Amino acid sequence: MIQVIVAAHGKLAAELVNSSEMVFGEVEGLHGVTFVPGEGQDTLVEKYEAIIAECDPADSVLFLVDLFGGSPYNAAARVAAKRPQDDIVTGVSLPMLLEVLDAKDDAKSAEDLAATAKEVGVMAVKSYRKPDETASFSQTAEATGESSEEQETEEDNTQYDPNGRMSVNLLRIDDRLIHGQVATSWAKAVKCEAIFAISDEVANDELRKELLLQIAPPHLKAYVISVDKAIKVYNNPKYASRHILMLVTKPEDAVRLIEGGLRIDTINVGGMTHKEGNKQLSDAVTVNPSNVEAFKKLLDMGVKLSLQKVAANKPVELTREKLDSIKF
Repeated sequence: MIQVIVAAHGKLAAELVNSSEMVFGEVEGLHGVTFVPGEGQDTLVEKYEAIIAECDPADSVLFLVDLFGGSPYNAAARVAAKRPQDDIVTGVSLPMLLEVLDAKDDAKSAEDLAATAKEVGVMAVKSYRKPDETASFSQTAEATGESSEEQETEEDNTQYDPNGRMSVNLLRIDDRLIHGQVATSWAKAVKCEAIFAISDEVANDELRKELLLQIAPPHLKAYVISVDKAIKVYNNPKYASRHILMLVTKPEDAVRLIEGGLRIDTINVGGMTHKEGNKQLSDAVTVNPSNVEAFKKLLDMGVKLSLQKVAANKPVELTREKLDSIKF
């Protein structure tokens, strides 16, 4: 296993670890090391060595530290000098840490994982006023004003099953639509090749649509579309081979999708933020009366509902009894 030690001045490392757990849940082999006034390099070396002593002797360590030449880096260098299997990367940030956690189980060595960290450390720096010259597929396709699926339809002359439908690997209710958890852990967990962010409101808001598409992973196609458009594309047999992650903001839209022909057995209920008058359904989900009725209708349709904030969490079934217990 590759152990990841995050170390930085003050309590930054601990907060980076806490933030990463919002996306991945608790990750085995992730350690945060603080560096506060009164401590020195020797203190840091002791902290590093104490962590390593608890690990398997065959494990390697990737140190993610804040400043090149700072005490967290220098202490890590003292440890790594005696351990050729270890490596160090400076400039730690949340995007870098998330990508490292996503890649660490597949990486062959700390050196390989360090290469990933360095690449992401550069790619994660973005400017709103001057975006990258090489826009992602998602951004470019949406910027034309024509649906990307419509563009592809015109070019697609291959044979297809007229009764075929898209494979929806996951339908998730999450009012943030595309965000860090979706772009990293969920997209990987469900092995999709495209993301549909489905909302009538957002599809008609150019700024919100642009921001969502910027968050989408560069290796995946992403579309921000209305519910009716999603139904139309889903029922087009030309796209039957596609594996899709569908996101909606509320259960009412999930009902509309199913009434429009979507075949789905389970819906993941991830996050519905608090609004005035809402009641708490779970730590990440609040509902209004319309939401509750829509959830009940989904159950009547034979759909299983699972509360699951992050992919690493165990899903908890949302039952009619739970819904009936909510009083407004």
